[in-house]
Amino acid sequence: MRKFAMGLIVVLAVSLSVFYYYCTPNLTEQEIYTIINEITTDNKWPVLHACWQFEDIPVTGEYSKEFTLADIGFIEKQKILFRNLRIKPGNLKWVPADGSTPRYTTIDTICNTGILYHISFPLISKDRKKVLIEFREDCNCTLGGRGGKYLYEKKNGHWINTKGFDQWISKVLPTKKYSQPLLSYHQQFPNINYLSTY
Repeated sequence: MRKFAMGLIVVLAVSLSVFYYYCTPNLTEQEIYTIINEITTDNKWPVLHACWQFEDIPVTGEYSKEFTLADIGFIEKQKILFRNLRIKPGNLKWVPADGSTPRYTTIDTICNTGILYHISFPLISKDRKKVLIEFREDCNCTLGGRGGKYLYEKKNGHWINTKGFDQWISKVLPTKKYSQPLLSYHQQFPNINYLSTY
């Protein structure tokens, strides 16, 4: 009798998960842009120029621990639906540090000159309250850059950075011989967003 009850509970749980999976509406392209814009605004990311191609973050390892199994299924489905999505001009915005009028991000289709951001396709939970996204600033030179993957949670209508993964900063330091070696370090700092210091 007990095995039957446990089996029934498992069947009901799986059935509800499948039902919930198919009943949650897919993301829309505009919803993806809106979420990215809310994150850049709430966290003061100065995304002046961005590469038109979304980077990819696999939903594995430590990243997968941040989402439920239902979220992971939803994320994988969205990644398939939007596998050909490119960042279009007039969709991404950023707000200057002084809080003045939002400005549109310039979208670069060559992505190999000047300072620009590479942005990953955001991994968005089913309830749209948790997002994992990568922002990587690249100067396309030997002077360095910075970036990382950031977990955001929507609290009281704002996206709060709750965790960071694979954060890094590269910069040039002078030496006694006046050469310019590249110094890089990679370390996880859960609650620090280096890119918000602009």
